Amino acid sequence: MLDAGSYKLKSGVLELIAGIALSCVDGVSGTGIRGDHPEDAKRRKHITKGIKAELNEGTVLVNLDVNMDYGRDFREVGRNVQREAKDAIEVMTDWPVEAVNVNVVGVNAL
Repeated sequence: MLDAGSYKLKSGVLELIAGIALSCVDGVSGTGIRGDHPEDAKRRKHITKGIKAELNEGTVLVNLDVNMDYGRDFREVGRNVQREAKDAIEVMTDWPVEAVNVNVVGVNAL
C-alpha cells in the first residue's frame, strides 16, 4: 500500500455524506433550517441544508437539523440518525466522529 501523500475533502463533502446517510433513516422527513415547513424540506433539492460538519484536530463534529415524521419515537429515530451519520463518515473518511447532535426542527404529518 502506498503510504506517501495525503487526501483532503472539499468543503461540504462531510455534510453530503451525513445527508445521504440521513436519507436512509426511517422516520426522518428530511433536513431543514429552523423554521422551514416540513413539506418544503421533504422536496428540497439540497440534501445538505441544515447540516454542519467540522473537522477539528482529526475528529469530526456533526450538527443535523432534521424534520421527523409525526407519531414516531423521536429518541429512537434520533439514535438511528446518529448511528447512520457516524458510521458513514467514519467508514468513508477513517476520521473518528466525536459527536452527532440531532436537532428536531419540524414534524411532518403523514
